[in-house]
Amino acid sequence: MTALLTWQGTFLCRERTTGALVQRAVDSSLDDVELVEIGIPAELLQVTFANHLRNDTGLSLQVAEGVLAGWSVTRAADGRSVNLELGGQYLSAVYRGLAVNRTGHAKDWEAFLPLSPADVEALRAIPANHWIVRSSGAPVASGDVRFSAFSGLDLGPLKVDLRWQIPFDVSAWPNRLTLLRDGWRIEQICRFRPLVYFAAFGNEAIMRQFALSVRSLVTFGGYDGDIAVLTDHSAEEIAALLPAFDRPRVLVLQCDARDRVAFMAARYTIADWADAWQYQPILYADTDTIFDADIAPILRAIACSDRISAPVEAMSPLRTSASVGAGLLQLDGCDPRSMYGFNSGTIGIPNLFEHAHTLRLIGRVIANNAALNGRDSLGYADQEVANYVSYKIGHFDTTLLSPYVRVGWDNSVPNDNRRGILHFWAVAGSAERADAMAAYSRALEAGA
Repeated sequence: MTALLTWQGTFLCRERTTGALVQRAVDSSLDDVELVEIGIPAELLQVTFANHLRNDTGLSLQVAEGVLAGWSVTRAADGRSVNLELGGQYLSAVYRGLAVNRTGHAKDWEAFLPLSPADVEALRAIPANHWIVRSSGAPVASGDVRFSAFSGLDLGPLKVDLRWQIPFDVSAWPNRLTLLRDGWRIEQICRFRPLVYFAAFGNEAIMRQFALSVRSLVTFGGYDGDIAVLTDHSAEEIAALLPAFDRPRVLVLQCDARDRVAFMAARYTIADWADAWQYQPILYADTDTIFDADIAPILRAIACSDRISAPVEAMSPLRTSASVGAGLLQLDGCDPRSMYGFNSGTIGIPNLFEHAHTLRLIGRVIANNAALNGRDSLGYADQEVANYVSYKIGHFDTTLLSPYVRVGWDNSVPNDNRRGILHFWAVAGSAERADAMAAYSRALEAGA
């Protein structure tokens, strides 16, 4: 069915109790009204490429059912919207609170934009979410989304005319929406609902690392979004590790991992958690990570990316370094030449709609290799297989995260080179890493 958007950027509605025609803001409650629908398919009313091919600018149809039964539908003067006429009177939306009839020549306020159910869903969701304008990286909070007169949609600094967007391209919805500024300049907005997650299994030292990492994330990292942890510990045990203000925001995902190989590989099961599909972007971090600067730029960059990302390991050539999959690549006849591998302790995933299959393929290759060659056949299974899959088909981006990630040592001290993520994998021993992280956190606090 087809709904109607007024020239003022409001829905044409009908009050449930009185039957009166009224307007409602796109982001308002519709409990007391219903959208006015006309029994004409939206594809017959909207202007598409097929209209261009036919050089078709005319339109003359009649509504056969509903509250507007008997009204004629014709193309409005703007060539994009429609007018509705009955007995010489045009349906009009002069005032925000009321749709009235007017006689005479149709003006701007007699123009209505026909919407499909998918268009209505997208319009309702746009002001309910935070976004990033991909071309500029500019964040747009939900409160900065405005629908204005002349079918305007304002997303912070980005302003578009909805008449040139309908029907919406919802091929990447709900994570991304392609818009046309000035009717033809391509823009894209990316939904911003971040998730940061960890995999924390095993002994007290690992769990201490996790607690230090979470605390740094919400303090020095300035992160106020959702956090999840894949773990073999109970929700009560996780809560006991964290300050009270961190507990409500940490979602505990029970994971039945039984050994070191499983602990390392568990990160790739995030797609099995149904709620994770509602997030964009998703950032995975090893527990031995301290966040030492605002991570918003990191998350925005991931959200706007088309590829999974991980920081390059400039000391690990894919051709010779076993830790990044050199053995697997050699056995498969691959020649990565001068390429370097990446560290899988930090992984940026734009969203799961487009990338879950890659994570699941990594998991399958890890499991199959273990079944064929033994669970301990790969010393760094999570990283080796991820690099192998990336080389073959995944094409991970190793440039996006690299500027934000540094390697931490046991003598690391805060300096002017704080980039956002300090990964203490270079410190030998779980307890020693936790001690180094704690010392670095204390130094950050002292210098704050």
